[in-house]
Amino acid sequence: MFNWNKFDKLFNEMFNSSFDGFSFDENKWQKRTYKSPDGSISMTYFTHSPKVSNQSNEIELLKQKLDLAVEEQNFEDAVKLRDEIKNLEINQEKISELKNKLDECVKNQDFESAIEYRDQIKSLK
Repeated sequence: MFNWNKFDKLFNEMFNSSFDGFSFDENKWQKRTYKSPDGSISMTYFTHSPKVSNQSNEIELLKQKLDLAVEEQNFEDAVKLRDEIKNLEINQEKISELKNKLDECVKNQDFESAIEYRDQIKSLK
């Protein structure tokens, strides 16, 4: 069976650095897997979305990764993803509020406060 986690790691290593004006940003790319109803055909592809900043999109992406981890019986990653999803769902309103404050600080070039808001957002995820 093909190990998608190893593939993801190699893929991310390959695209983490910039080359020829292209920079891979995993927040803009989504990995999707199609399986036929009988399970005989499986196809994985990557789609590019211009901006994935919406909280529900982030949760949906994590749920897809969770499904894949469970399918591959990678339960350690599945537990981490499950906890991250729970944290995002519980703190969704607070994170959204902090992101608005962060955007306002960046707009006003108040970078010290922006760093504090960024760190608060990270701690809630």
